[in-house]
Amino acid sequence: MEADELRDAPAPTDPVPGPTAEAFDPVLEVFKRGIDFTLVEKNLRLSTEQRAQQLINATRFIRRFRPLVAESEH
Repeated sequence: MEADELRDAPAPTDPVPGPTAEAFDPVLEVFKRGIDFTLVEKNLRLSTEQRAQQLINATRFIRRFRPLVAESEH
């Protein structure tokens, strides 16, 4: 990178441009119909540690039952 490019680059704290909350996408609207937002809200209320524990629990569950599923497919 040239010095000019580095100087003109946005600072890491600058917001990343992207779609606004008001943006309407008909495809997303179709997918949103099948989402239970109460579960999303519930998960957002959890602390980072609680979310990490949920991920660990889900991973353990999958790891425990994956061999049984693979066995039943044969």
